[in-house]
Amino acid sequence: MNTLKKYIFYIIDSLKNLFLLSNLNKKELQGFTTSSTRFRFLPNTIVRVPYSLGRTVRGVSFDENILLDPAGRICSKISQDINNKIIFDDLLKVFNEQKNMSAADIVHLSNNKKLKNYPAWAIVMPWEDLNIEDMFDSYPQLFFKNRNTKGLIFNDDSNESIINIMYSNIFIQNRIDQMADLYKSIKKHGIIKSQDLPKIKILLKNNEWRWFMGDGGNHRSFVLSCLGYDFFVARVSSIIDIKDLNNWHNVKNGTYSVVEAHDIFESYFQGARVYRGMV
Repeated sequence: MNTLKKYIFYIIDSLKNLFLLSNLNKKELQGFTTSSTRFRFLPNTIVRVPYSLGRTVRGVSFDENILLDPAGRICSKISQDINNKIIFDDLLKVFNEQKNMSAADIVHLSNNKKLKNYPAWAIVMPWEDLNIEDMFDSYPQLFFKNRNTKGLIFNDDSNESIINIMYSNIFIQNRIDQMADLYKSIKKHGIIKSQDLPKIKILLKNNEWRWFMGDGGNHRSFVLSCLGYDFFVARVSSIIDIKDLNNWHNVKNGTYSVVEAHDIFESYFQGARVYRGMV
């Protein structure tokens, strides 16, 4: 994070503290909104949210359905000191199932003709501002840059080579190693305080709210959940209000119908079904 951003975030966070907006009140902690909720969830500000209201990046609740998320199962098995081969074999099954899936399959919309034309790894959600065409073009290089910093070895940086690695055994082991290393570190040392916090998105529906993981910090969210933490500290990335559904980018451009977008939002809100893949 650059110096200017740190300074701006510091000012915003200080103002929230000044006006007593940093901590959720009793009603908000139970999943309901109040007149001050939108101020507490101002974009780019720090919030301390309960895991009881949290959803993984794939849309399942941390408290009740964490084992439905493959990454949640990895972390759970690591916490139980289960043999690496068992963890690897479980994840291998998931990767083998997903590698030939389309973007339509990964969000349970087999009849969506547009999503059917793209691989699962190119998926964009209804509320996201990126077109699926742009995600298809840009994701391989984003994947390369991200995993390169996590020790994954590529033959070269061509898209073809990167895509071949996405569902490979070496990437599976790389994912397991990353989770295991972070789990051991946090269990031993705790969380190192930093302004560069994970990002979360807030879901609003009438007078209720939930949160789910955005980009960055996903492994941390699983590890803290596995370790029994009750709260997660993050920065708000954006607010997704069901009232704005008709104006969501990937609804307006026809990637999703209103009904499809509504059903995905509801599923994330309930937290009982997996959306998105492991790549």
